[in-house]
Amino acid sequence: MLLNTFFKPRFSSLLATAMTVVCFVIFAALPAQADSIITNVWKQLNAAPIQELADQVASSKSHRGDVYLLRGFGNVFSRGLDQMGEKLNKRGIKAQVISHTNWRTALTAILANRKKFGRKPVVLIGHSLGANQAITIAAELKKRRIRVDYLVTFAATNPKPIPSNVRKVTNYYFETDGWGKPITKGPGFRGRMKNIDFSKDDEVGHFNIEKQPRLQEQVIRNVLRFVRPAKKTSLTTPAANQPLSAG
Repeated sequence: MLLNTFFKPRFSSLLATAMTVVCFVIFAALPAQADSIITNVWKQLNAAPIQELADQVASSKSHRGDVYLLRGFGNVFSRGLDQMGEKLNKRGIKAQVISHTNWRTALTAILANRKKFGRKPVVLIGHSLGANQAITIAAELKKRRIRVDYLVTFAATNPKPIPSNVRKVTNYYFETDGWGKPITKGPGFRGRMKNIDFSKDDEVGHFNIEKQPRLQEQVIRNVLRFVRPAKKTSLTTPAANQPLSAG
């Protein structure tokens, strides 16, 4: 035991010295290979955190805001929202079209993005039952003190009062001979609100109001005022120049 205790430190020191000499000889004899080995090891040690940071920066820059379009009953009668979503994406705005039954998923995503990226614009667009749930999302965001920059409701069937965290809301509805109700201001609401009645337009009804090209372009133009697109785009299009009441 005494001999082991005596020789262990000395043996370890000799072994370390020997390994150092061997490494020195190898790297001295192969300078190019040694440099390559060191470089590769360094890259492997640092590549993961650097890439992760780069991905976070890129993701933060690409996230311009949360834009959700909520379809109505059956997820089949609101395809005008799909058209708008496609147009928005082509103009550099990441827009997601979902069923009104998935409104909680949209809410969860908005809350997660707020935590990850900080304050970004929030836009909610809905048709029929989707319009009702767009208002529901806005009300839930109010509880978290998160502002909704732009809310659009097409033919909402049972809209709740608009919460005070909404900056601008436009409602397309039918006073008579249609299916879609006007919206009202909730307690403390100080934003901009417009109810636009289409009951006198024989060509527009509950199942095609969100498919009107002029209305789509009107909504898209307003979205672009709140959410900065990822690429430059023009706000002027032939559809936007057609006469229609302001949205």
